[in-house]
Amino acid sequence: MINPERHRLSVYQTKPGTWDRERYSVFDTSGHIVDNKNGKPTLDSIRKWSKKSGGDLDRIDLWSSKLNCSSCGSLIDDRFSSTSTGELLCWDCAMSRTEETDSRGVSHTTDPTKAILSSSALHHKNLCNYVINVATGCTHGCKFCYVPSTPNIKTRAEMLEDQVNVDDGQQEWGSYLLYRDDLPERLARKLDRKQKWDSKDGGRGVVMISSGTDCYQDRRAAQITRGCVIELVNHGRPVRILTRSPAVVRDIDVFQAADGLVTVGSSIPCLDDEKVRSIEPGAPAPSTRLNALEKISNAGVPVYVSMSPTYPTQTREDLYEQLRIFKERLDPDVVFHEPINPRGGNFDMTVQAARDAGQEKLAKELKKLKDRDNWIAYSKRQLTAVEEIGEELDIPIHLWPDKQFVKYVKEDKEHFKRQIEKNDSPEDYPLNPTSA
Repeated sequence: MINPERHRLSVYQTKPGTWDRERYSVFDTSGHIVDNKNGKPTLDSIRKWSKKSGGDLDRIDLWSSKLNCSSCGSLIDDRFSSTSTGELLCWDCAMSRTEETDSRGVSHTTDPTKAILSSSALHHKNLCNYVINVATGCTHGCKFCYVPSTPNIKTRAEMLEDQVNVDDGQQEWGSYLLYRDDLPERLARKLDRKQKWDSKDGGRGVVMISSGTDCYQDRRAAQITRGCVIELVNHGRPVRILTRSPAVVRDIDVFQAADGLVTVGSSIPCLDDEKVRSIEPGAPAPSTRLNALEKISNAGVPVYVSMSPTYPTQTREDLYEQLRIFKERLDPDVVFHEPINPRGGNFDMTVQAARDAGQEKLAKELKKLKDRDNWIAYSKRQLTAVEEIGEELDIPIHLWPDKQFVKYVKEDKEHFKRQIEKNDSPEDYPLNPTSA
């Protein structure tokens, strides 16, 4: 059995280096120096150093190190964060700072939440039993995203106003991001203590990173994610990564070392880059997501696709071609499928975004879905097509029919009801690690 603490490296100031600059050294748990660096390290440089100095499942643990706050000089031995340039901050200094705005116009700061590992209802979709969100907010700003209407955002309106001057978490979705820099350290101690682990009801004991943000949307989020994945794997916990970012390929070394405990997926609703960009304005193009998943699959890491949400403009022929490409290039363990849902408070924003981007046909067809009968007919057509095409191409398909759809659909109601009631997905995951 892996000893997680054996994979936690530490950083100490040792002695002056060349030109009387400060020198810092990385130590393993046996007290041996594995690398040296001149100059005071930033959080960003520590994360990079961690990847360079240790093994694939090693990381520098700041609570095991002796590093100081760049503002007040106090020892970092509890909660911490950093500035946008990576300067380490103790918790008091982090909480006293105002938000910063980057070149994209995105306001960002520290997330004050105490949440680490949260139980999740996503076991109903056979995705996971737990979720970890590495940040609050998401710069991808997908117009249809359900997250801004969840309690994670709605109940934190006062915090968002105080921290990043946000008046409406849903209307301003995509314009703010609050990081949880110390999450790997906090997760490590929680996993060290945690005795009971929920694996019932189709979730397989899996931890999903992330359900409320994109865990690889930028370098800072990606560095937090890498640390969390390493800790989960070292504790023998299976991980499901969901991202729209091709930057996920940078952690293939960790995914391979996980030896079957990590599966990586991406949301690819459609392969038309321009159409997707119209309602996912800040997200990387689906063609780049496909390329990233292909690279990960070729590296021997289990992959899956979230074909969600598909658009009313996609014909059966479009869906066939999309699934054929998934089969040919990815050979995914499963393709999850879900049509778009018009009930959310942000659906009008989705329609308008498509129209503003010049996607008039998409906007027109989306607007039609506000009529329940049209939505039911569209959902049934696409769910049926994807299921039949999956059988034809021998692709494992897992449908996510909406409960309201099942309530009102007339034909094949029992069939779609059984899809909701499935207690497992067809994935052969998680695998039993050969090295455990």
